[in-house]
Amino acid sequence: MSKVMKSIIVLFVIILFITNVSYSAEKEVLLKTTSTWDNTEYKKLKIKTPEATVLKIIINVNEELPMHKHDLVNIAYVKKGTLTVITDENKEITLHEGEVLPELVGKYHYGKNTGNEPVELIVFYLGEKRTPLSVNK
Repeated sequence: MSKVMKSIIVLFVIILFITNVSYSAEKEVLLKTTSTWDNTEYKKLKIKTPEATVLKIIINVNEELPMHKHDLVNIAYVKKGTLTVITDENKEITLHEGEVLPELVGKYHYGKNTGNEPVELIVFYLGEKRTPLSVNK
């Protein structure tokens, strides 16, 4: 048997082994969207120099964030607690542990802890480099 043929057989066996290995990792899509929570469609993103930022934010019991807006796309994952988000037009949404919020872009709003334990958020931001993550009103 030639070296080439032996190499092909070995490669074939390796490919069979790799493709038949089962993995125990699980995945679950938490959010897939083309719009913010108030159904405003995302506009075409024009990002020349992308910058991603991930923040952990803790909002204490009875605490309320200032009225602010985001000029970039951001998604908040509620790791713990109950969060209510209210717009300057009095639209609101309440989220609980394990839920995901596609935040508003360019619209003023604020969040407040409406539960009886601290709210822990993991927030993912994507936008043009050096764009402020939020702008207070």
